Amino acid sequence: MAERKQVKKEELREMLLSLREETLKKIEEEVGTKVREDPRFTTLSTMDVGDLSQFDLDSDINYSLLQSHLQRLKSIDEALRRLEDGTYGYCEECGRAIDVKRLRVLPFARYCVQCQEKLEKVGKQKVRMLYRFEDMEADEDEELS
Repeated sequence: MAERKQVKKEELREMLLSLREETLKKIEEEVGTKVREDPRFTTLSTMDVGDLSQFDLDSDINYSLLQSHLQRLKSIDEALRRLEDGTYGYCEECGRAIDVKRLRVLPFARYCVQCQEKLEKVGKQKVRMLYRFEDMEADEDEELS
């Protein structure tokens, strides 16, 4: 049983490392050769779009796509850290093991399917509440006019 668990851990580590390499290549494609030439890019995984926008880049950069790649890279690095800590594969919300099938599809998943659905539902409810609040403020502004 422990041997099987070790095989899964190694398989998942390889998946994460492969995904990390793929993501780094996408980032490099997006920012061009500047990544290789500029020593300030050595800590790419800790940068965000704001950091990158400070550099004088010669090519057009899709910052929203770049931000997505950087977020994915951070998620992968965090998953690798959790793998080494022994906390990888457990839901950060409920603490139960995340199904291996889910981890194979989304290796940097932090939540089990049930908790992810609950969090997304809560997030949507917060957005709806925010819109309702903004609508109420707009109505009050119209009444004051």
